[in-house]
Amino acid sequence: MRVGIVAYWFNRGQGVVARQLRSALEDLGHETFVLARPTRKTNIRPDWVDEEGVWAQEGITRGSDYLIPGEEYEAWAEAVAPDVVLFDQNYQFAEIERLRRSGVRTAGRFVWEHFAAEHVDPARGAFDAIYSLTACERERYAEMGIESPRVRWGCHPELLGYGQAEGGGRTAEGGAVTFLFPGGFMSKRKPLAETIEAFRAAEGDRLRLLVKAQVERQRTAVERMARGGSRIGRRDRRIELITDDLPTERYLRMLAAADVCLAPSRWEGLGLHLYEATALGVPIVTNDNPPMNEIVRDGDNGLLVPGIPDGEARSGIPAFRPEVAALTNAIERLRDDGLRDELAAGARRRREELSWEATRADLAELLARVGPENAGPAR
Repeated sequence: MRVGIVAYWFNRGQGVVARQLRSALEDLGHETFVLARPTRKTNIRPDWVDEEGVWAQEGITRGSDYLIPGEEYEAWAEAVAPDVVLFDQNYQFAEIERLRRSGVRTAGRFVWEHFAAEHVDPARGAFDAIYSLTACERERYAEMGIESPRVRWGCHPELLGYGQAEGGGRTAEGGAVTFLFPGGFMSKRKPLAETIEAFRAAEGDRLRLLVKAQVERQRTAVERMARGGSRIGRRDRRIELITDDLPTERYLRMLAAADVCLAPSRWEGLGLHLYEATALGVPIVTNDNPPMNEIVRDGDNGLLVPGIPDGEARSGIPAFRPEVAALTNAIERLRDDGLRDELAAGARRRREELSWEATRADLAELLARVGPENAGPAR
């Protein structure tokens, strides 16, 4: 089958998902073609499509704009002749419906914090299927009257080469214990203030917090939080901020070298960093809310702390902030080398359960549902 993918194409969650989906499709024997959607002109990196490193692949067509004109979709489809096109977080319903009416089968996926009731009817017109990657996403669709096939997300094989060796610890006994906070674009979903407050309250000279962002946004705020919220307060020198947008390989090695992934979140669309940490054998601390608690099992591959209701995301789903005292307690518990080793072993077991083989199988079922009759692994 010939399968098109329309998504971002750079080192951000949507782009990473698109790239990994492409690899799964090719493993199933399908031909793939990517229409890379540039970022908005108002983005921190405007009109951005990556063409280096793992992103330098054949079969990539760069879109002219974030809002790709309908004629451009049709010209691309005429050029590559896809049987099915997969869209990620694309609300150009009228343009996609035009493509669908031309005979191209379409499937769309959205992050649940953006997809609201107002999108249901136009999405039904645009897509042959609206699929899910998480259980909570699928349940929300069901509440909206949408039957959504699920592609269970797993730990991509490319991650395994960076992981912790069986039985090994990252930190020598008595050495520093590094918590990595994956800040990404430092958006509203990241509870920065609560995380830094909780870490500052944690006792232990061995503790280190590495706040890893991809952008300069929030640098001043983080530096002030590290001083207790004051411009002249005493800085917690255990806290370090990195804002470089590192190449994929360097970032994964940084995460693999961490002792703990400190990842509370007000909400997540997929939580790709949680799959990365699990694949790398890194224990995770996050709040006990979906979809985070679909990946992290308390006392198994990480620690879960209570989430306190904190308003709503754009679509109306509830947002949560981590309970600061409980987060501090979890950080202090993870000073214990033995506990971290137990949770790292649990992460290695969990990555076997979150298998990429299941992702491939579910993807084949999705194609069978939306593509030509009896479409599965190509023969």
